[in-house]
Amino acid sequence: MAAGTNWLASLLLLFATPLAVEMVKRDEFKTCDQSAFCKQHRAIKEPTGYELLANSISHNGAVWTARLQNSQNTLKLNLVGLVDSTVRVQIDEPETAIRKRYVPNPALVAIPEELKFSKVVNGAQEAKILSGDKKVKVVVTYKPFLISIFNEFGELIAQVNRDGKLKVEEFRTKEEGKEYPDGFWEERFRSFTDNKPHGSSSVGVDVSFVSFKTAYGLPEHADSFALRNTVGNTDPYRLYNLDVFEYELNNPMALYVSIPYILAHRANRSVGALWFNAAETWIDTQSSVTSKGLFGKVYDKVTGGGDNVPHFDAHFISEAGLVDIFFFVGPTVKDVQRQNAKLTGMTPLPPLFSIGYHQCRWNYNDEQDVAAVNKGFDDHDMPMDVIWLDIEHTDGKKYFTWDKHKFPTPNNMVDKVAASGRKMVTIVDPHIKKDDGYYVYKDAKDKGLFVKRTDGSDFEGHCWPGSSEYLDFWHPDTRSYWKDQFAFDRYTGSSQNLFIWNDMNEPSVFSGPEVTMDKESIHYGGIEHREVHNMYGMMYTSATFDGIMARTNGKDRPFILSRAGFIGTQRTAAIWTGDNTADWGHLEMAAPMTLSLSIAGVPFVGADVGGFFGNPDEQLLSRWYQAAAYQPFFRGHAHIDTRRREPWLFSEQTKNVIRDALRARYALLPYWYTLFQQHSEDGVPPMRPLFYEFENDDSVLEEQKQWMVGSGLLARPVVEKDTFNVQVKLPRGDQKDERWFEWVSGVEKLGETIYVDAPIAHTPVFQRGGSIIPTWQRIRRSATLMKEDPITLFVALNSHGNARGVIYLDDGQTHDYQSGQFVKTAFNFTTKSPKQAVLEGAHFGGQFAAKNWVERVVVRGVQSSPKKVEITRVSDPVQTLEFSYDHDSGVLVIRKPEALLTLNFKIHIEF
Repeated sequence: MAAGTNWLASLLLLFATPLAVEMVKRDEFKTCDQSAFCKQHRAIKEPTGYELLANSISHNGAVWTARLQNSQNTLKLNLVGLVDSTVRVQIDEPETAIRKRYVPNPALVAIPEELKFSKVVNGAQEAKILSGDKKVKVVVTYKPFLISIFNEFGELIAQVNRDGKLKVEEFRTKEEGKEYPDGFWEERFRSFTDNKPHGSSSVGVDVSFVSFKTAYGLPEHADSFALRNTVGNTDPYRLYNLDVFEYELNNPMALYVSIPYILAHRANRSVGALWFNAAETWIDTQSSVTSKGLFGKVYDKVTGGGDNVPHFDAHFISEAGLVDIFFFVGPTVKDVQRQNAKLTGMTPLPPLFSIGYHQCRWNYNDEQDVAAVNKGFDDHDMPMDVIWLDIEHTDGKKYFTWDKHKFPTPNNMVDKVAASGRKMVTIVDPHIKKDDGYYVYKDAKDKGLFVKRTDGSDFEGHCWPGSSEYLDFWHPDTRSYWKDQFAFDRYTGSSQNLFIWNDMNEPSVFSGPEVTMDKESIHYGGIEHREVHNMYGMMYTSATFDGIMARTNGKDRPFILSRAGFIGTQRTAAIWTGDNTADWGHLEMAAPMTLSLSIAGVPFVGADVGGFFGNPDEQLLSRWYQAAAYQPFFRGHAHIDTRRREPWLFSEQTKNVIRDALRARYALLPYWYTLFQQHSEDGVPPMRPLFYEFENDDSVLEEQKQWMVGSGLLARPVVEKDTFNVQVKLPRGDQKDERWFEWVSGVEKLGETIYVDAPIAHTPVFQRGGSIIPTWQRIRRSATLMKEDPITLFVALNSHGNARGVIYLDDGQTHDYQSGQFVKTAFNFTTKSPKQAVLEGAHFGGQFAAKNWVERVVVRGVQSSPKKVEITRVSDPVQTLEFSYDHDSGVLVIRKPEALLTLNFKIHIEF
């Protein structure tokens, strides 16, 4: 590239990049009124008039089909029965359509497993369809067209087209002289024009969750956890992956992740709906009560209801694709989570190091800087597992390369960090620098692997390197080529101890409309970018995942962090909440954002500790570390223009607070690791809203400042400035006899709502009665070095004097666990009588020769001091154990039971 061109590109980049601004420029991003299809769908005031043609009905096994018709067009309806109380509703153009609509099947873990309907009755005015497992009933009303879904208890839980907002714009061929709505063939926004060669092809329909007032999901938004009313108040929630730096709070505008999933919940009932569409999507939401109106008579007929049945309504509107909705019928919240996970996939068990603490900034300057940071954690006795390198480590923003002056010996650098039991991560983004001397660009150009323009040329835009082109991951050859780039002999400086960060994968295009790719760009197979935009990041991380898997022939587990995400991203990458700010509001918003992702099936989530932009004061930084220690992904990260933030650069008090937060996280790693393993089996996230564990308690439905870590810990970190006393809700469960214990002291806390002192050095965390939580108490420099350490069990007794828990361990690195190289041990504390209690450890799975043993047991909620404590091990004689008892706290400490996790044991307590 000529020098003059380089200068011009650099100048353009200066004005285009986020570095040139201090906060988000809201006018760079569309509102609903500036989006023709959103505005048209939102303007629907009267029913669109669809009815089902009874003479078009057909049924074959798990598929029930019919035609829908109104005065404008004819559509095809498919109702599909799936396993595990799941129903799919598809509304598409008929087979005569001039173009096939895109279905984002790569987002699913596999082809959905159908289950033949057990009963179908096609009546004169409605059809009644019973699922194969007989737990779901669907009633399809013909005129007006309405779908009603009932759970296994016969309760109406969801309806489609209740308000008659079904609208599908058919693909067209432009007819000269005919009038079309504004924006039908082309649409302008700022200086950009979006041409639509097949016309506007938008789809939309309303979905009602009946008898539910509260719903959640639709990540990613910097907004409340419980979805709010947007009708008449704000724009709809927008799902369109965008690079939005220093984003606003309490705003439904689009961010980096788009998961069109809603979970509705009330006491003891849940239902989920997945809008299966990868195009730009807007969703109006509203909580209300039903009244006589549009479908009043029909509604009363199917429910027997009256005027005041609560419901939560969502109006889904997408620019392309088809109406395609999966309903997860529950009935419990964990059933819904499992049903969703079975379809979209779960996060595979991550390597142990990845749930430790990560240290990152844009950028660590050179190899000496990396070595100093690594040494600093050791010098100040702080655990840490990963050091990250941002874009400046490369040779001119060319990924898979190194700056030869600052990072001349990358292999040596990574090896030295690994010698401390730690890993490194480097950034690899999807924009490829347009430079014929850059092998990735040259290869991809020669192989035709870039996204195209409508004229067949390569799409080009500006990003960090200047002029860039973007790989097309719908092209099978692109995926194959990309996978090969991570091979150790291809990516110079990489090794088993180097992992990958995929950023800017919305995709971010500084010179594009809304800082992203033109919608009319073309992917392999003639797919328009508008049809698949929201899944670009997912397709990118899945290709990266394949490469990290392939480099060790599938032996080692990958770790990838992604900024953009879609349905299925959880199968290949962790997610962080992007370019937040060193601000108290952003700290508080981290919890609802990560909770929203968690319940939508993406469990490995976190926010940049301290805020990406700006310089946090020491109180804010302290509180952020304390909160993030109880969220799944734990990384400190900062913008290139911020002051350095390594923990030892602050006051002694702040350094100690951060050290304590890190050590608290590392102590709980066996518990976190076990929770991630459980997620990989049942889909339930490690970080959970309170209603996941207390499904009957409607008072916790909108709680977002406190959450559960698994079923055993409740965290309520301080997220408010100058606050040193907080209100905590301690749910009491169905029987109102729940017990809670302060995590650090073990003292029982009484009352459903309590006030807790929270000085700067304290994080309010509580253990739930009835739980047993495994910990590591010998905190070392990294999780890798702790993985064989002894275990301390924290036992919190419930009101009956009982408790349960489990631990899962393996080598923390490889996939050998898939062939049985793991250990699972269950712990069961039972109070047999006022005079006797027993703690049993039972190894119940795996053949891994774990060296870990139980070195201490802490029992909370004990009423009196024991007279004697003994242990019985397999083939060993009974041995008396040392113990101590604190009358004030009711805590019993049993020392050195020395029981291997791989062998059964019993500890007998005599009072």
